Amino acid sequence: MKVFTYDTTLRDGAQSETIFFSQKEKINIIRLLDSLGIDFIEIGNPFYDSYDKDFFDEVKNLGLLHSKIVAFGGTCHAGKR
Repeated sequence: MKVFTYDTTLRDGAQSETIFFSQKEKINIIRLLDSLGIDFIEIGNPFYDSYDKDFFDEVKNLGLLHSKIVAFGGTCHAGKR
């Protein structure tokens, strides 16, 4: 059975008032995670704002060898819309 790795550093890991990754730092983190063979890297939601959309557009041209870039789809409480 294959175990897949799913990294949320660039989305969930950055949800603090004291943590902010620059665009260059994010690219460096993505390249490092790719070199480690991480299967999926979650980087946010391209529909959240123009900054995130632009970042998704930039990341798709990185030529990653192992990792797939994924979007955060959102969560909600059970029974709520």
